[in-house]
Amino acid sequence: MYALILDSSAFIQGLDPQNEASYTVPLVVEELRDGFIVARLRSMESTGRLKVVEPEESYLGIVEDESLRMGESQALSATDKQVLALGLQLRDNELEPIIVSDDYSVQNMADTLGLGYRGLATPGIKRRFTWTLYCPGCRREYAEPQPDDVCPICGTELKRRPSRKRGVTRRGGV
Repeated sequence: MYALILDSSAFIQGLDPQNEASYTVPLVVEELRDGFIVARLRSMESTGRLKVVEPEESYLGIVEDESLRMGESQALSATDKQVLALGLQLRDNELEPIIVSDDYSVQNMADTLGLGYRGLATPGIKRRFTWTLYCPGCRREYAEPQPDDVCPICGTELKRRPSRKRGVTRRGGV
């Protein structure tokens, strides 16, 4: 059985799934400010078409570890990490989750984690990237995020660049 996991962009774009089981996380609910969007979300929740679920810590840990490995940790918000963790949790509960998000970093991580994904206003990722942090000043590369995103050698603000590109699996993608 398919389960849609809705990111903030899904609500902002007006997605209103009718026949699929739909889920979101508490941080998505907190992010939404527009009264009409919040009212629609609450209506979906009260009629049982949407479940707001806090993912378990163990799944958040998996997402954090994998996002550090992929160089996506700083590009993902706490909300994004909750959405991805919920996808892993639902998959372990015998559902086939599809994350609905226009965020390319979320799609990149979903593909890495073997989760389905699709965008609404964007075509979605064409390649999966592993990112490297580097200093444009002294050219040093860092495997882990540095405090305040600043090079400890020369003090220049760090940037990201793809270190590895792979084709996407497009499991559950558009």
